[in-house]
Amino acid sequence: MVKLNGQSEKGYGMGGERPDKGTETTARILEAARDEFAEKGFAGARVDTIARRAGVNKATLYYHIGDKKALYAEVIHDVIGKAMLRLAEGTAQKGSPEDKIRTYIKILARTFDDNPQMPRIMMREIASGGPNLPEVFFKDLMTIITTLGAIIDEGRARGVFGEAMPLLVHFMAIGATVIYKTLAPKILAAQGLAGDMGGVPADVSGKIAHEIGRLVLKALAAPSGSHREVS
Repeated sequence: MVKLNGQSEKGYGMGGERPDKGTETTARILEAARDEFAEKGFAGARVDTIARRAGVNKATLYYHIGDKKALYAEVIHDVIGKAMLRLAEGTAQKGSPEDKIRTYIKILARTFDDNPQMPRIMMREIASGGPNLPEVFFKDLMTIITTLGAIIDEGRARGVFGEAMPLLVHFMAIGATVIYKTLAPKILAAQGLAGDMGGVPADVSGKIAHEIGRLVLKALAAPSGSHREVS
């Protein structure tokens, strides 16, 4: 494992131990880092500024998490990793494949409502080809895709879903959610457009998640003959 300034590149502390994410200080640092990375991107963000926003000195920041690369990895994993666990738990409950898809999308949407900086962070990475995305992001993503794949397989076995690539289905849902969350303030400012759409909510975990779910379910629906109308 490569060490950077005494820290591992995976965001673990001195000696390789994982920092305690339950501390109030760590929570403040991560919140400040989310704001800084959302506003300035990885290249433009400054550890000094993050420490100042969190009300700690740089030594404390490095002790709790690590350097900028480790901090960026932890910011992403703190959000995506928790979403991964909620998705696995939420979709493991009894219910139809359609209900599990709706739950899947609602949990994704709630993640971005609870962490409004993340859509901007992800949009920056998408636009630049993801050069700063840490290894743990891809591990979390593949766990999420595996969860979605199991739902799709269940739907196919029951004859309600057609064949679909889980990664692309995830991109459909996450793409719509991230883009909407990023542009919603501007859409809301366009009063004429907002009126035409019957009101544009700022959050994505309510009406917007329901609409994304409806569209994704229509895309997943089995071909005619075994097709059942999706509500």
